[in-house]
Amino acid sequence: MRARQHKGNVFVGNLPPDFSEERLAEAFDPYGIVLSAAIARDPVTGAKLRYGFVDIATEKAAKAAIGGLNGTQLDGSKLSVQLSEKPAKKPPGTGPVRRPRIATTPARMPPRDGAGPEAFPATPRPQPTFEVERRPLRPIPRRLTPS
Repeated sequence: MRARQHKGNVFVGNLPPDFSEERLAEAFDPYGIVLSAAIARDPVTGAKLRYGFVDIATEKAAKAAIGGLNGTQLDGSKLSVQLSEKPAKKPPGTGPVRRPRIATTPARMPPRDGAGPEAFPATPRPQPTFEVERRPLRPIPRRLTPS
């Protein structure tokens, strides 16, 4: 079973447009055991993008594949192969400042020709009033404790 800190994940950039995941795995097979090969896809259209990731069994095999495949021509495309690294976590408070959201409902505008009902009321709406019911508090019975 693989450890969680696996170092054999390789980024492959500038793939040919009609390249398959099987061919990507076959290209890395001579360097070690290929655990998985995936080509990225556009989340909206589902079209293949020109980069992918290969998960190879060991870090040594990944480095050998990088040395052997980086800069090589494959179906007319010069591959860019490098170790895939997770982005470093930023300390809290260093990210962008969040601004409050602005309401997205459009304001009602009066008609341009002056015809039709008025878009804005002439007088403001009365605010609702609330009345609080006041009741006297019930006395709390006190328990006498023996002294």
